[in-house]
Amino acid sequence: MKKLIVSLLCVLLAFPAIAQTNFRSISFDEAIKQAKAENKLVFIDFYTDWCGPCKKMAREVFPQKAVGDYFNATFVCIKLNAEKEGKELATRFKVNAYPTFLVLDTDEKVKMDIKGAFPADAFIAKVKNELNPDMTPERMKERYDSGERTPELINAYAMSFMEKKQEKEGFKIIDEYFNSLTDKQKLSADNFFLFSRYTIDLNNPRADFLSNHLDEFDNSVRQKAKEHAQKLYRAALVSYVSGFEFANKKYNEADYLALKNKIKQLGLDKDYPYQPLFELTECYAKGDLATYFNMIKAKKEEMAKEDFELILLNTTRLFPDNSPQLVEMGKYIRTLLPEMRASSIMMMGRLLMSVEKTE
Repeated sequence: MKKLIVSLLCVLLAFPAIAQTNFRSISFDEAIKQAKAENKLVFIDFYTDWCGPCKKMAREVFPQKAVGDYFNATFVCIKLNAEKEGKELATRFKVNAYPTFLVLDTDEKVKMDIKGAFPADAFIAKVKNELNPDMTPERMKERYDSGERTPELINAYAMSFMEKKQEKEGFKIIDEYFNSLTDKQKLSADNFFLFSRYTIDLNNPRADFLSNHLDEFDNSVRQKAKEHAQKLYRAALVSYVSGFEFANKKYNEADYLALKNKIKQLGLDKDYPYQPLFELTECYAKGDLATYFNMIKAKKEEMAKEDFELILLNTTRLFPDNSPQLVEMGKYIRTLLPEMRASSIMMMGRLLMSVEKTE
């Protein structure tokens, strides 16, 4: 038994400790009292049982070390179900969207109110900015108008417009800043936010720069640059694979081939299974739906799971109502249900209701 315990300890110590946000099992009043004793603010995560973004934050963001390190040092953190034990407080603080994250001082005054899910790094930055008097919308405007152009200010100021759905104004700030930089400055880690946060498709100069300088970025962000390029190029190809380009009569063979060649030129196909997507797109472009249907089945194991399910979910776009392959796809999808995740089954169920109406 002693040897077993020692062995288990060795195994456990071989893995780094998982730092995570410490949500305390205490009441709001106790959190205020504890915050006074620890000289901290109070952070409240208002969630509901049915809220998908709430679960995403709980699963993917709050367990991260960087998040835990910052939040545990700065706040007394509590979670409250806005429809159960936190209902009274949610009403008091006018919480009507989920998740809502509040920061209060020990006088119970709201210092920060953020709604929605964020990636970990963006979430930490957002909270810090909201609590920084020098990063209020009014102060950021003053700083920007005075000519200040630091990466931190540009990122936060542009995002303040994006969050108000004033994308045109936000992207104007980003574009002007990007155009003012030298190539060396664009490749720095401090300015990588221009690509990771504000380059969302291939149709802009930032995406061209990213593609043409993948191996030149600062070492600390080079891998992230490649991963972001991968996302952008896959998203562009998805518009073909999903049938969007064809359904909207936007398919242009020269444009498609240029995209395919760029993916190969950058070597992105070495890290992601693009080949079956190329073959399926080119088959569909020829208009032979019977061959295309058979190819979907044949290429299933070669594709990434999300790409295969994407094709299935776009069945009604890819196959016209009067095609026999539409009915066949419905039958095929039914055979796949036992191997799918619950979330995928729900989506496929709605699709099948639409497909089977045509039988």
